[in-house]
Amino acid sequence: MEELFVTYLPVAAVMWLVLQVAALRTLDGRWRTAAWLPIYTVGAAVAVAVLGFMAGSNLAPIWVVFALPLCFVWIVALWIVRGLAWLVSRST
Repeated sequence: MEELFVTYLPVAAVMWLVLQVAALRTLDGRWRTAAWLPIYTVGAAVAVAVLGFMAGSNLAPIWVVFALPLCFVWIVALWIVRGLAWLVSRST
C-alpha cells in the first residue's frame, strides 16, 4: 500500500499540474474561474505547510498531501463536466 501511495503522489502532482495549466490556458469565463480554485487550495496548503515547518512541526507537509488529491479530482471533474457541456451544446 505504501508503494502505491509513494508512486501515486508524484504522478498525481504532475498530472494535476498539466491539467491545471491546460485548463487555465484553454478555458474561458466561469470555467476558468472554477479552474483557479485548485491553485488557491494548493497555495493555501503550501503556505500552511511552510508556516508549520518554520514553527517546528514535522507533520506540516501533510496539508499538501491532503490537498493534492482533492485538487486533482476537482480539475479532472471540471474537464469532464466541461466536455459533457460541450457535447450537449453541440448536439442541440
